[in-house]
Amino acid sequence: MDIETSSESGDKKLNNVVAITIVLLSVFTAIMGIKSGNTAQGIEQTKADVVNKWNQYQAARLKHDIAEGSANTERLIAAVPGVDKAVVEAEAKKTQATIERFTASEKRYFDEAKALTAKLEGLNKRDDQYDVAEAILSIAIAVSAIAILAELWVVLFVGWGFGAFGMTLGAAAMRGADIYPQWLVEVFT
Repeated sequence: MDIETSSESGDKKLNNVVAITIVLLSVFTAIMGIKSGNTAQGIEQTKADVVNKWNQYQAARLKHDIAEGSANTERLIAAVPGVDKAVVEAEAKKTQATIERFTASEKRYFDEAKALTAKLEGLNKRDDQYDVAEAILSIAIAVSAIAILAELWVVLFVGWGFGAFGMTLGAAAMRGADIYPQWLVEVFT
């Protein structure tokens, strides 16, 4: 089977339109790839930040528990006969201030970790949008190229349909819009 490659083969207008279509889809896919890479970097940084904040929360919680243990010890020492109660009360006030400081730190770290976790979920969702858009655009490029071999405009129109859908998903991901076809995410990722 021979494939004609001369300029006389097929519909030259179809060939030109397919070439333009493939260039436009490829350029959009390349730009989207850059944005997707930036999102991936953001995901990695946010993951590190989430782990850091949870570690800070756990450290504050542990210090809080140690301070609570100190407070219990101070109460026991205060019950011992002959102990200077003023010294024990002064230490108990310091310990209580420490407990309050760690309680505030725990709350702050907990809230920051939750906010970063929500940010991470949003970035993961956007990354999925990029992945689906890239897959759809790859299909659009392939179908559009097949239009030359098939010499059928209808095949190009199908490619345009995939291209429009892929570009819509990609543009939504770049803008942070919430167009998220979950069933496609499950198919492609």
